[in-house]
Amino acid sequence: MRIWQKITHLSLVAVVATSLFAWAPNAHADDSTSVQPQRIILVIADGMGFPYLTAYRYFKDGRNFTHASDISPTIFDNYLVGAASTYPADDTLVTDSAASATALATGIKTYNGAISVDADGNPLKTMMQIGRENGWLTGAIATTRVTHATPAAFYTHVPSRRMEDEIADQYATLDENGQPIFDLLLGSGRKHFVRTDEDGTEINHLTTLTDAGVRIVETYEELHAQQRLPVLGLFFDDAFPYVIDDEMRLEQLSRHGLRLFDNTDQPYVVMIEASMVDWCGHANDIACAMREMEELDHLMQFLEAYANENPGTQVLLTADHSTGGLTLGADGNYQWRAADVARIGRGLRTMAEDLTSMPFIDWEAYVEQYLPFPLTVDQQNALQTVAQDSGSRHRQRIQDVLIDIVRYHTSTGWTTGGHTGEDVPVIAIGPWSDRFRGFQDQTDIADIIINWLQ
Repeated sequence: MRIWQKITHLSLVAVVATSLFAWAPNAHADDSTSVQPQRIILVIADGMGFPYLTAYRYFKDGRNFTHASDISPTIFDNYLVGAASTYPADDTLVTDSAASATALATGIKTYNGAISVDADGNPLKTMMQIGRENGWLTGAIATTRVTHATPAAFYTHVPSRRMEDEIADQYATLDENGQPIFDLLLGSGRKHFVRTDEDGTEINHLTTLTDAGVRIVETYEELHAQQRLPVLGLFFDDAFPYVIDDEMRLEQLSRHGLRLFDNTDQPYVVMIEASMVDWCGHANDIACAMREMEELDHLMQFLEAYANENPGTQVLLTADHSTGGLTLGADGNYQWRAADVARIGRGLRTMAEDLTSMPFIDWEAYVEQYLPFPLTVDQQNALQTVAQDSGSRHRQRIQDVLIDIVRYHTSTGWTTGGHTGEDVPVIAIGPWSDRFRGFQDQTDIADIIINWLQ
């Protein structure tokens, strides 16, 4: 039985004050007589289970050694209030991003792969639709395609997350008043909005949206120049690059997105996804994941200051699931070498892609540049063997060798290239943080937010 029972949408929260997380030093006391928030910011760190919080704390400290009790907590530690279960409504107990995002967007569980539809394919009303009906502005910001599972579940309804063209079609469908269904939508995935379908039909949803008054931006500088909503930002044709290979972007996207909301006199609800933690986890790439966590750290520090400066703001950070089965201390080694993780200079998938098109004579210098570890004879032989390989899995085989090299030198372990089913963190900043204290299911989080929106 859950600690929190769903009685109705209007009577949801009777929180046990003596929960295991009662020690959280910066949690704001909940005043049941206070007004509800007028700025609701839901941050979803895709794939970020509890091991990522631990790893990032050590990574941020940056050493391979410690003195007694001298590692400082991170912003995630300071505002940790609880944990959430994430299981879907099927026979797996391990969710994918679509089912999990649906649960967070609607308060109702569904099957893996579903985008805000129930088991029979019927649309489920999302918090963004409910907010819009009640006078709230709505938005989504992601470091992936806006047609990807998490942002899509807050606005669209399809039986399969693979239907990204159809998701783009729904984003571009105007409401009964001829208005866009979103006020702010920032991410990537332009290829799904401007495309040629299999039957030869030319699709350009950007024209439709522009005609409806949506301002389309394709660079960060264009976003900075905007003063009014609605805005659609598509900064890459397909996916964002990894932070480790490019630059941080989530804090600036969020800063300017919230600025646009604040230029109005309406309350707003926005979902911000740190999308690529998950992608790094799937790639079993610890340095990649830590750089994405660093970007999330920057975002949360900005949101902490923003919440303090803007009364009536509630910030909530959670994850949709964990990815990769990350462990600190692989192969029986009682160590995890955080400083060596920090020395890695490029994503392993990116390195593998580069190596596939590079003559083997250049491999040694390239690998040494981005993985500055002394390679063992076995590791050198493994690289030479995989260089002679060919076929459709050539890139993946190179990447597997690179993963093994990083595992050996940092003692980072992974159990899978997929998702795992453990509970995820719940981190809250704002006067209503106690509403999320202790254990809950992710649908409870959605129910609280939806209750505010109603």
